Amino acid sequence: MTTGARRPGTERADSGGERWFLDDEREFLLRSIDDAAREHDAGDLSDSDYDVLLARDRSRLAAVEAELAALGPEEPVDAGPESPDVPPRRRYGRWSRVGIVVACGFIVAGAVILVDHAVSPALPGQAPSGTVTLSKAQQIEDQLAAAAVLTEDGEGQQALELYNKVLTEDPDDPDALAAGGWLEWNAGVTGKSAAAERAGRQSEEKAVRVAPDFYGGHLYLGLILLDQDDNASGAIRQFVDFLADGPSKAEVKSFASQIAPAWTQAHEPLPAALAALTSPTATSTTTTTSAS
Repeated sequence: MTTGARRPGTERADSGGERWFLDDEREFLLRSIDDAAREHDAGDLSDSDYDVLLARDRSRLAAVEAELAALGPEEPVDAGPESPDVPPRRRYGRWSRVGIVVACGFIVAGAVILVDHAVSPALPGQAPSGTVTLSKAQQIEDQLAAAAVLTEDGEGQQALELYNKVLTEDPDDPDALAAGGWLEWNAGVTGKSAAAERAGRQSEEKAVRVAPDFYGGHLYLGLILLDQDDNASGAIRQFVDFLADGPSKAEVKSFASQIAPAWTQAHEPLPAALAALTSPTATSTTTTTSAS
């Protein structure tokens, strides 16, 4: 999570306090990663919880280091001749205060998981006295975020394990059904496993059924129908719903070249949203931009 774009003219005024905060947060994140590794090696932290903490902290660490780089080289601070031994007062800009709140959220979330493991022994079905736990909704959000990071990093199997964990807690979660089903179907295609392909497809069908307005299920089910069944008309119905459900322009652009062939096979004109992205002019512009 990033703190957002800065208003023009605030960079210089806030850079000293912001650099201090970012340096401090960077050190905390590095310690948090080391602590999680030690807990995991000692067997006090499960693989799934370790993956959640590691993916979250690494993602935030990359954002912090990018923000530090954007601030440029650190400038020397002149304490002034009248008070050489007094450190300069730390001043926090608006974005630094937002960042502090974000960092506190990371600290609390990480501490909660570790505390939960430290006091976990209890009677079956009974929470130990004094145990602090994340809400179920927050746990699911953290797991989904970590799974998305793992997917982007090419760790599909670990991501699928997290999505499956979410589904044990909420069998109707549309994100886990759609994204996890797509990973499982692709794993089945790669590993030539009909069972995995079937499970992935069923997951997409359920995603569409329980969340008909969520574009993810329609997108992935359409791709499966087109690739597995050569069912262009069925795929088009799913892709039309995908476009109607309000995906971002980046999402549409990312999959445009994969979904456009459905209309070609059905000998039907492309929707305007796709035609603009797949026209020779758009392709030429994309190629020129990439080459530059």
